[in-house]
Amino acid sequence: MQGDGTRRAAPAAGSPGVREAADVLNGEQLRRITSTHRGFTYQHLYAAGCLLRLREAQAQLLRVERDEDVEIVFDDRHLYIQVKTREDNLTWGDVRGAVEQFDGIRAEHTAGRRAGTPWLIVVTNADLGPDLQARTRQASWPADVALVGPERPHPAERWLPVPGRDLADLLDWCTAQAERVPFGSLSAVTLVWKLAARVQYACTGAHGQEFAATELPPLYEQFVEELQAFPQLPGVYRPHDGEPDLTSEEPVRLVVGFSGAGKTTWAAHAAAHCPHPVTYFDVASIPSASVPGALARELAARHLSRPEAETLPAADGIDVLRAVHARLAQAGTTIAVVVDNVHQLAPDEVRMLAGALPTARLILLGHPRPEQIPLAAHLGITAEALAGWSIDTVAAVFAAEDCVVDYGTVQRVLALTAGLPLYVLNSAYLTSTAYAGDGTAFCDAVQAQTHTTATAQERILEEAFDLLEPRARTVAALLAIAEVPLAVAELQQLAEVAGLRPAHAARAVRDLAARRFTQDFIGGQVTLHDAVRPVASSAADDLLDGVTHGIRDALLQMLEGQRGLPQLGRWMRLLTETGRVEELLDLASEEGFYQSGYPREIRAAVAHAAEDSARDTVIRFEAHNTLATWAYYDGDWQACARHVSAMERLAVNGDSGIGPRERALLAARQFIVYGHDKDVRRLTEAFTAGLRQVETGSAEEPALRSSFAQALYHAGEFDRADVVAQQVAEAYRAYLGLSLDDLGGPIAALQERLHASDSPDDYKRLADCFSLSVKSRRRQGIASGAETVAAIPAWKLYSITGAWREAVDSGQEVVDILVNAGRMQQALHILERQLLSMAETYNLPEMIFGLRSHRAVTLAYMGDISAALAEMDSLSGYEPTPEQAADFCRQKAIIEALAARQRPPAR
Repeated sequence: MQGDGTRRAAPAAGSPGVREAADVLNGEQLRRITSTHRGFTYQHLYAAGCLLRLREAQAQLLRVERDEDVEIVFDDRHLYIQVKTREDNLTWGDVRGAVEQFDGIRAEHTAGRRAGTPWLIVVTNADLGPDLQARTRQASWPADVALVGPERPHPAERWLPVPGRDLADLLDWCTAQAERVPFGSLSAVTLVWKLAARVQYACTGAHGQEFAATELPPLYEQFVEELQAFPQLPGVYRPHDGEPDLTSEEPVRLVVGFSGAGKTTWAAHAAAHCPHPVTYFDVASIPSASVPGALARELAARHLSRPEAETLPAADGIDVLRAVHARLAQAGTTIAVVVDNVHQLAPDEVRMLAGALPTARLILLGHPRPEQIPLAAHLGITAEALAGWSIDTVAAVFAAEDCVVDYGTVQRVLALTAGLPLYVLNSAYLTSTAYAGDGTAFCDAVQAQTHTTATAQERILEEAFDLLEPRARTVAALLAIAEVPLAVAELQQLAEVAGLRPAHAARAVRDLAARRFTQDFIGGQVTLHDAVRPVASSAADDLLDGVTHGIRDALLQMLEGQRGLPQLGRWMRLLTETGRVEELLDLASEEGFYQSGYPREIRAAVAHAAEDSARDTVIRFEAHNTLATWAYYDGDWQACARHVSAMERLAVNGDSGIGPRERALLAARQFIVYGHDKDVRRLTEAFTAGLRQVETGSAEEPALRSSFAQALYHAGEFDRADVVAQQVAEAYRAYLGLSLDDLGGPIAALQERLHASDSPDDYKRLADCFSLSVKSRRRQGIASGAETVAAIPAWKLYSITGAWREAVDSGQEVVDILVNAGRMQQALHILERQLLSMAETYNLPEMIFGLRSHRAVTLAYMGDISAALAEMDSLSGYEPTPEQAADFCRQKAIIEALAARQRPPAR
C-alpha cells in the first residue's frame, strides 16, 4: 500500500521472491510464518524509524522487547509502544492484553519505582474495527492509552513515525528520514536496513536491549570529516598581475575565467593570507542536490567540534547548512568559503547557498556562462576576472624552460595567451620541446595555424567554442578577422557582408560577452578576448572564400584614414592581404612610418614586390628603400647594404621614373652604408654627388645634409657630425621661424605651430639635428651642461611630430641630463610616466628593455637599491640583443657600485 492509503498491486504469480501456497505441502503454515515475519520486520522498521527521530524528539534512550515492543525514555515521560500488524481491522481482542498489562506498568510509575509519566501507544497498520472504535469514544477509555495508525497520528507525540499500510510504505518513510541524517556515509536505504538489523539483534538481549541517544552518531555512521582541501600549490607560485586579496568588502564574489586561468591556484595561495578561516569546496562531480549537505559537512568538520556537528538537527541539506551557519554565527566565527566550479550549479542553487551563509565571505569560482549575468545582478555584484600573468612572469616561465625570448616575443606570447597561467606554461613547454626553445618560431606557427601539436589553450577553448550557436561563431570569426576593436555600426556592417541581420549579430555579441569571449571598451567598441583569438581564427577559416574577401574589403575601407596604432597596423596588413602594396609603399615614404611598431608581417609582401621583375622599376626601388630602412633600424647592416646595392642597380637601369627625389633618397641610403663601413672618403664623394642631384635651397638639400651628418656619426666623425648637425639645425630653425625661447617654451605652443605649418616634416628633421648634436657631444665626452641641453627641444619636437622611437631615445638623453643635475625625481617621472608609456603605447618592445634598465639605475641613484635590483632581476628572463646586453651590464655595474657604498664597512 502507498503512503496515501491506496493499495499496492499484489506481486504476480511466479515473480522472483514469491512462493505460492500451491508450491508447499502446508499452505496455511506458509501463510502463518510469512505473517509472523512480516509482523516482526514491521516492528523492527518502526523501531528504526524511532531511532531516526530520537534526537529530534530529545529522548534519552530506546529499549526493545522489555515490557513492550518498543520503549522510549524521556526526562519527564516514558512511552510504551506495542506494534500490531493486521491484514484486517484491529479489534479489541488484539489490544486488550496490552491495555490490561499497562495497568500494572502505570502502578509502578505511580508508586515511584519508575520515573516519568507513562503512556501506552499501540501502533498499527490497520484501521480500527467498529467495536474497538466505539470503546475509544467511551469516557472510560484510559486517557494515557492511544491507538496510532496510518491516518491517526498521536495527538502529542507528533515526532513518532507514521505507520505505513505495509512494509513498503514504512520503508519509504524511514528512508526519507534517513536522507535527513546530517553527514551520513551510507545511502539512506542502507542505513535503514542496518538500523532494523541492529534492532533485531538487540531484541535477542544484546547491548542491554537499548540504544542511548548519545550513541546514535556512530550507529548512523555519520562521517564528520573534511574531505576537500585546496589543490597542492606549485613549487613556485607566480602571482597574477595586480593580484587581489581573497576577500573584499563584498560578502559574495564571483570570479570567472576560462579553465586554465589559475582561479583555484590563486584562491589556494590567497587563502594563506586571508584573515578568516577558509574552507575549500569543489562542486565538480557532486550531484547538485547533494551540494548543500556536503558543504555543511565540510564546514562542520572544519569549524565545529565533532559532538556539535553530530548533534545538528536532522534536516534536508540546505537546512543543515543553515544550522551550521547559525552555530558559527552564535560563536561569532566569520568564515570564508571558496566554492569551485560553480558554473555546474543552476543560478537558483547558487543563490540558495549564498542565502544559507549570510555572514560568510563567499568566493565563487567558475567558467563564464550566460546565466551568471542575472545571478550577479541578483546578488548585487559584478563578476570579476583575474588579470593573468604579467609580461615579466611570462618571460620567467619561458626562461625556466630554457627558451629564447626577447621582449617583443614575450609580448606576442602575452597577446596569444592573455597571460592565463596554464596557457603560458603549456606554450613554454611546447616551445622548448617542439621548437628547440625558439619563442619566435612558436608564435609564428601558432599565428599562422601551422603548428602540429595542439596547445592546451586550443583544447580547452574549443570545447567552450563548440557551445556557441552558429551565429555567435560567425561573429567571433568577424572579430577575429578584424583583430581591432569595432564600434557597433562597424560590426553590423561586417555582419551584413557575412549574411547576418543586425538583430542576430547583436544577439551573437551578447552571447559572446556572456561567455567572456569578448572585451568591451568605454566608447562602445568590442573585440575578442586575447586568449580566444587562436580558436576564433579557425572559425574564420570556415567562412566561404567570397565572404572572407568581402569582409576584408569592407574592413579595409572602414580602417582607411584611422590613425590609432592597432587600426593602422591592421590596415597595413590588409593592404598586403589584398595585394595593394603600392599604397603601403606610399605610407612607408612618410617620416613617421618607422616611428612606431609597424606590423612585421608586411615585410614579406614588400620583399616580394622588391624582387618582382614584372613590377614597375620605381615600385621596386621604393620597396628596396623600405627594406633598407627597416634593416637600418634593426641594426642589420648587411641587409641594409644589400638593399642599397639593389637600389643602385635599379637607378642605373631605370627609366624616367627615377628622378631627383629617388636619387637623393639613394644618396641618403648610401651615406648609411659608407658611414657604417667607416669609409669617409666614399661618404664625402657620395655627399658631393648627392648635392648635385638636388636644387640649392630646395627641401631636399637640408634633408640630404642631415643624412650626411648621421653618416658621419656612424663613421666615428663625431666632431664633424656635430658641426654639420648644428648648421642644418640653424637652417631649419630659421626657415620655421622658431626662436630659442619658442623651443624652450611649453610643448603645447609648439604643437599649435606644427599644426599651422605647411611643412610638418621639417619639425621632425630639426629634432634629428638637435638629437644628433647631443649624441655626438656625448661621444666626445661631454655628458651634461649647456652643450647637451639641445636634447630637451629634440624630445619635444619628436613628441609632437609622432616620431615615437626618436622621442623615447632623446627622452633618455633628457633623463641623463636630469640625473647629472641631481634632479632624480623628475628624471624618474619622465621615465615611468612618459617614456615607458610611449614605448608600450606605440609598440616599441625593443626599447622597453633599455628603458627599464635605465629606470633601475635611476632608482639606485635615488637610494632605492632593492627596487633597482628587483627590476634588473625581472629583466633577466628576457633574451637581450648584444647592444642591450652590454647596456644591461653597464647599468648593473653602476647599481652594484652604488649598493657597495650603502653597505656598512666590514668589522
